[in-house]
Amino acid sequence: MVNICQRFFWIWITGPLFQGKGAKIESDNEKKVSEIDRNKLYKFYQESFDYKNINPDILNWRYRPEFKSFEPLVLEVDDEICGHAGLIANDLKIEDKIKTGIWFTDFYVKEKYRSLGYGKLLTKEWMKICPIQITLCNDLSLKIFEKMDWSYNNKFLKKIKISNLLNFVPIFKRSKIPEININDLGDLKLEDTNNQTISRIANESEKLLSEKSSGIVRNENWFKWRVLDYPEKKNIFIFRYIDTNIIAEIKIKDSFKILNIIYVSKPIKISLSNLFSNFAKNNKINFISFISEKKELFNINTPWSRKLNFAFFTEDSSIKHLINEFNNIQFIDSDIGFI
Repeated sequence: MVNICQRFFWIWITGPLFQGKGAKIESDNEKKVSEIDRNKLYKFYQESFDYKNINPDILNWRYRPEFKSFEPLVLEVDDEICGHAGLIANDLKIEDKIKTGIWFTDFYVKEKYRSLGYGKLLTKEWMKICPIQITLCNDLSLKIFEKMDWSYNNKFLKKIKISNLLNFVPIFKRSKIPEININDLGDLKLEDTNNQTISRIANESEKLLSEKSSGIVRNENWFKWRVLDYPEKKNIFIFRYIDTNIIAEIKIKDSFKILNIIYVSKPIKISLSNLFSNFAKNNKINFISFISEKKELFNINTPWSRKLNFAFFTEDSSIKHLINEFNNIQFIDSDIGFI
């Protein structure tokens, strides 16, 4: 939600709703997405989130409605959708107990309805869905969450590497994802994207989590939903490097080809970074991007870094410090991998 919220939050911060001038809205204006006409909802998504070419199945899949039966909320005024607050439900391990939390995603209020209190109302209703809420956000969004008593840290970085300057020349840009060149992978091994591979990755992920008291739960059902059930699975590539699992997604955005390393079982070191640089060069990829907790002043392999705020809310003060200790958040977890 880093980019989606930015357009709205600054207006929200400076608008009258924090001066006590909220709008008068009836309780039945807030609805679950399942209560909204499908075509009407998709039209809103296309207009609000620039999802003009998105497969509608991605949104159905992304909000994971079959898990815990949580649903995103919309706000209607005069039969028009004016706001939306999405979510992704996820199990969390907190002090060796499994609890459920929701990621705050895809938040938007139409421009003509901003500064009227709709955003604050929608957020308050959204916060009633589940007792634990988490998100990755930018600084503008964070100002809002702080006003609503959210806690945060900024120990995560989005790291970006330009892999080939020649690819920025217009004639070399790509409008679609071609076949992947798997020659000269070095010590990288391309794995089959199937149940067997996912089961192995999930088992190793759960073993790593068993050594911690708190963290994001990524079990076999979760990996199957996130990878095998993903409507754009054709763009997902799974690699093995010695004892490290890597899941990557290749995307085209604004004619640039981007390799997002959405999951890695161990921190990315220079040797692995170099292998992916070679892979990117062979496949005419413009950018490589991933999330890291390590804060270096400068790294020649990934010279551009952007701070990410990890914000969270719970009324249970006894577990706040444990959520604050989450240290393995990646693209694969929230909606940030889709932006």
